[in-house]
Amino acid sequence: MKKLVTLFILCILSSNQLAGQVSHGGKPLPFATLSTRSGSQFKEMPPFDVAEQLRIDSLNESDLRSGFHFAYKFMTDFTPENSGNWFTQADGTRVWRLGIRSAGAYSINVLFSEYEIPEGAQLFLYNPDQTHILGAFNHLNNSELGRLPVSPVQGDELIIEYQEPANVPFHGRLKVGEINHDYRNLRGHEPIGHSPIYHWCIKPLACFQNNTDKYNEIGRSSVLIIVNGQNACSGTLINNTSNDGKPYLLTASHCLNDQFSIKNPDYEMIAGNIVTFFNYESPLCDPVMRGTEEMSMASTHFRATNENTDMALLELTEIPPVYYQPYYAGWNAKDQGSAPYVGIHHPDGSVKRLNTTDQVELTTYPYTDNFIKNGHWHIKEWTDGCTRPGSSGSGLFDNNNQIIGGLSGGISSCPSPYDDFYFALSQSWDVSPDADKQLKAWLDQAGTNTARTCKGLDPYSVTPCIRLSNVKESGKAENVEATPLPSPGTGPAFGNNSLNMNEFAEAYKITGEAKIYGTYIVNPAISKDKEIDVEITVYGGSGKPETLLHTESFKPSFVTTNNNIDFIDSIKPLNRDQETFITFSEPVDVSGDFFIGYKIKTATAATSFSAYNLPKGETSKNTTWINYKGQWIEASAHPASPMSTSLFIDPVIQYNTASANTPIDNNNPIRIFTETASETVHILLPATIREARYSIISMNGNTLQSGIVRSGQNTIPVAGATSGIYLIQITYGETGFTQKILF
Repeated sequence: MKKLVTLFILCILSSNQLAGQVSHGGKPLPFATLSTRSGSQFKEMPPFDVAEQLRIDSLNESDLRSGFHFAYKFMTDFTPENSGNWFTQADGTRVWRLGIRSAGAYSINVLFSEYEIPEGAQLFLYNPDQTHILGAFNHLNNSELGRLPVSPVQGDELIIEYQEPANVPFHGRLKVGEINHDYRNLRGHEPIGHSPIYHWCIKPLACFQNNTDKYNEIGRSSVLIIVNGQNACSGTLINNTSNDGKPYLLTASHCLNDQFSIKNPDYEMIAGNIVTFFNYESPLCDPVMRGTEEMSMASTHFRATNENTDMALLELTEIPPVYYQPYYAGWNAKDQGSAPYVGIHHPDGSVKRLNTTDQVELTTYPYTDNFIKNGHWHIKEWTDGCTRPGSSGSGLFDNNNQIIGGLSGGISSCPSPYDDFYFALSQSWDVSPDADKQLKAWLDQAGTNTARTCKGLDPYSVTPCIRLSNVKESGKAENVEATPLPSPGTGPAFGNNSLNMNEFAEAYKITGEAKIYGTYIVNPAISKDKEIDVEITVYGGSGKPETLLHTESFKPSFVTTNNNIDFIDSIKPLNRDQETFITFSEPVDVSGDFFIGYKIKTATAATSFSAYNLPKGETSKNTTWINYKGQWIEASAHPASPMSTSLFIDPVIQYNTASANTPIDNNNPIRIFTETASETVHILLPATIREARYSIISMNGNTLQSGIVRSGQNTIPVAGATSGIYLIQITYGETGFTQKILF
């Protein structure tokens, strides 16, 4: 078995959108307050033989691409009644603190096997210097299971702090049931996004998106999952024939039962201890960067598993928020598909990657007797890429972007991209009369789909979220840099520098009214990130930033689980080049011109913060603004480094009117075709629509071209379109549609 790396990922979500592993802001008390670093506050974990544990791990290897075991588990029963210390503040708030110490641990994560707290109470987890803080968790994290898995906190000491106001309706119920000691340096092994040793042949999804939009939707359906805080696998959101938006998640059964080593597993319990991560992707093809870790959901419901085929079907506890941009893949449960085929996965828990092959065939899995005959698709050879541990459960798609199987295992590698095996949906369809051992009962509950195929579904198709990006629209995203001030100046041109600049903004223009849910920001590594205090800003204005609409603290964090039941939040290190998503505490209303950027509130001369930007000469269109000596000026008027540029700050917006966002589907009579080489769009209107208006809009909201089309075929040359993705809007009467096109 090749090893999977568990990924610890941030989750910053507004409390009214999602339950589970979501944290809800706030800060713990300063640790110096009421601090006792020794004595009854700390519980010391006993030592164990790390070398022996590593030896045992090596004996558990197999050809199944399953989990990478990284932590030693201590079973505990620490509660506020039997451990730690209580303090009472002047306002009557009672504070419970418990310290956990496990010598030599790279990180510690815990599982609250009992978790139920009243409204107003808060729970935090952090290391003693509070450089890594998870929480607050509150009553919105209460669940039917009464558990809370939490991600790891760096270091070998962990503080749990529970704050309970006076006069609450009941006292909180907490029990630390498990403590997990990281003996493999998970943070150290946390994928930077690319491993030169194992991943050099597996291209990030972004490499394919530079040339086609074919994989955009199914890319959004592919997710990373962490099982029991120990193992990483991949999975795929999958649609059903009712198109009712149920967020089913397809993965491999061996991801849930630890390669069949768990006998008579409680799959409902295991499903409840899963964290799912969306959009963990490199923003660039080259260089490969660490992706955003902020979009996660805790816990799933068990629906079906068949250990004889390796199929597992789960259901997320809620539909992912709109700004996650989820997509439920269509599927093909027949014994044949159409080439070429692609696999989308998270090898070693790294950023999302894509493989291609031209040929698959049904065969018998050769490396174990656990599976039925002719139950797997055999990949004889990958044209591009290979799989790794962490790829298990990932989807195999045919040329119609329909999933036909999920990865069980194999022996492929970059030097030898041969022989991988995916369990076939067709062989798990109705293989058992029991609903919890088949797919048909869930994916086609009405039992009317004799064709055994289903199209994909965007659950937010009427009002989707759109990621705007001036950098990506330029077609020069791979060239971004953090431009330094020319000598004798010091610091970045668009960060805290010797000119005392500290605020920067990126201009966007949209048609109509919209809400901003948050923003992506791609920034270079910060060596001393603890010394940085940054906030994200949103301005309105006419032609330049004028009215401050919103501020949001730039405090990215990641989420992990404790082995079995806990989900936790943790401050995200910034010491690497990476993309981060900052979720706004509430959506921000904008229209027309708006500006989104960052203000550096505190920093030291030894460290600096900036977003990546397009280098000088890469674009003639400037979209970047600088607050210099109290006045907003364009980057083209920079006092030391004048240039036209764009900052890598990409807001995620949702237009307020459904009619502007309804996608063109198969029920709509309008057909749109593009010819990339000639930059031409063909719009075919039926005779029933005599006239319609079209608009071609760039991904930053600018209208490139508009006009009138009439019934029949309309051929429209698009002047001035650079390579990239655009939106085309068609409106007639009270009806409107939007579709993405690619040049």
